[in-house]
Amino acid sequence: MRDELPAARYLVLASRLIPDLDGGFTISVLRRAADMAAAGAYVTLLTVDPGETADHDAHRAEWVRRGLLGSGESLRNLFDDARSDPSWLRRAAIPGPVPSSPWPTRAITDADGETVLELPIVSGDAAWHLTDAPVRVHDGGAVIGWLPGFGGLYRAWLNAVAAERTDGGAEVARTPVVVLCEARQIGETLVAAGEPALDAGIRVLHTTHACHVLSPFRWDSPMDAAWQRWFEIADRFDGVLWLTPSQRDDVERRFGAQRLRSFVVPHPAPVVSAPSDPVAGRIVILNSLIPRKRVDHVLRALPAVRAAVPAAHVCVYGDGASGAELRALAAELGIADAVEWIGHVADPATQAWASADVLVLASTNEGQPLVILEALAAGVPVVAYDMPYGPRDTLAHGGGVLVADGDIDALGAALIDVLSDRNRRAELSASGRAAAAAMDAAASMRALGTAVRAVLADPVSR
Repeated sequence: MRDELPAARYLVLASRLIPDLDGGFTISVLRRAADMAAAGAYVTLLTVDPGETADHDAHRAEWVRRGLLGSGESLRNLFDDARSDPSWLRRAAIPGPVPSSPWPTRAITDADGETVLELPIVSGDAAWHLTDAPVRVHDGGAVIGWLPGFGGLYRAWLNAVAAERTDGGAEVARTPVVVLCEARQIGETLVAAGEPALDAGIRVLHTTHACHVLSPFRWDSPMDAAWQRWFEIADRFDGVLWLTPSQRDDVERRFGAQRLRSFVVPHPAPVVSAPSDPVAGRIVILNSLIPRKRVDHVLRALPAVRAAVPAAHVCVYGDGASGAELRALAAELGIADAVEWIGHVADPATQAWASADVLVLASTNEGQPLVILEALAAGVPVVAYDMPYGPRDTLAHGGGVLVADGDIDALGAALIDVLSDRNRRAELSASGRAAAAAMDAAASMRALGTAVRAVLADPVSR
């Protein structure tokens, strides 16, 4: 897989990477960074959540334990850096009187209890990250300057990290810096006008992780305010990475093919080493218990499935705000004895795929569900609604059954088909494994390499 990526220093920038938080987003970011490192790239993960250093150290250790981080030192946090060596912060600070602000502040202190900086606490505004309220910079107990909001702080840190001499060797030190921004809120601040500006030599590729439209989830459906605001500035990124061709095509249909420099870089199918010994009739759900996942559709389909396949039962991995309501619905439908609520499991894949007969996904929308890729790699057939985005593209070469979006009867019929016909299941299992093999990490890195070469050759003028 080496040599898929151009020589560069790669900075993968996320808002936070906390174990068991933010679902598939966190796992996908860590896996991508690991795949990049395996491809020979010099990669550093960066986060900007203002937690305590001790908590960040615990997170790093846990990711190393789970095998998703090569070493704790490859995951850095802005505020940890400011506490340990604030020289970059003080160099970037704008001297002189600090502008007035109506917002209270939160002090970030170092190991000796000295204040390093003060963050504005902006409440009641979904676009808090775009504030220009000053970040106060301290030295020796006194305010020595300020930075314009979170954008000024983030850009100052990114410039400092990009300028560091690295331990990746002289060749890496001379190469360009490519930022893979994994969060819309951070991305908006990076390309916003203001001082300090992002250094001209830094190339920013912005990745996307979610569906950009609201119900009824068509290409021209409404968007929420955050997505609308993001699309207004998305042409300032050197490139935008979409997970599926379907989403890229819908965006280009809406905004025009020339509006953004778009690339498709899908999640790769992971290597699943769990031995497969499916339990007949075991329907696995592996997602949060929230309304968007429509677990209730699976429960409503289950009585008909059990009538045709008496061994049919559901194992639910995950928890969430809808848990109590879904348990009550199972009791109301008379299927409580056929539903096992396993709850949150730190690493559910090994347990789930070893015994799953079929995976079902009934969400209203997704980005590109990692759970489908994992199921295919494990040889577990998938039954999924044909929702945007992901299932249609991911199952295009086999491994599952697409069902008309929201059709509970059709969902049940597809589950019956897979569970009752063992030859059919075997065919889907084999085609799913083959499809997963073609969607491996090397394929994803080749796609990313194409995007990086394009932006290095022709950067966007900001």
